[in-house]
Amino acid sequence: MAMVDREKPSWAIRIFGPLLFITGALGALVWFFNRVSLLISGMSEDVVVVDKGSFYMLGVGVGLLALSMAGILEAWFLKTLTKKNITIISRTAIIGVILTFTTPHLIDYLSSNTLQNEGYSICEEASHQWLFSRYIVYVQDSVICIKGLRDTL
Repeated sequence: MAMVDREKPSWAIRIFGPLLFITGALGALVWFFNRVSLLISGMSEDVVVVDKGSFYMLGVGVGLLALSMAGILEAWFLKTLTKKNITIISRTAIIGVILTFTTPHLIDYLSSNTLQNEGYSICEEASHQWLFSRYIVYVQDSVICIKGLRDTL
């Protein structure tokens, strides 16, 4: 069904809807890459924090980019989505969902193996978990593991 056959959304929705998705996508991707950068740069420290919850943001960002593409094409350019566009957007959204559920576990597994092979151990007292968000603190043997350690970082 073409855009002209449907009731057109208001100008505010047409402008701000895609902007909301773009902002959310960029925010999620910046958050993800910032946390990856902090993890990599912290690998040489005595205390390393793995914020597993932040790694869900890659999938969220990719999924929101898919919604942004649809919104931009339909709302800003007033184009009807072609079968090719729908296929690309759908596949991008599916990839986003897959990344949402796989990326945190993959990064957790890789960082855990790397850090434990380099002599780090998990500081259970300073680590924390709430629902799917897990904050894992790894320490070298020279660091005393205490509950407040996470707050000093």
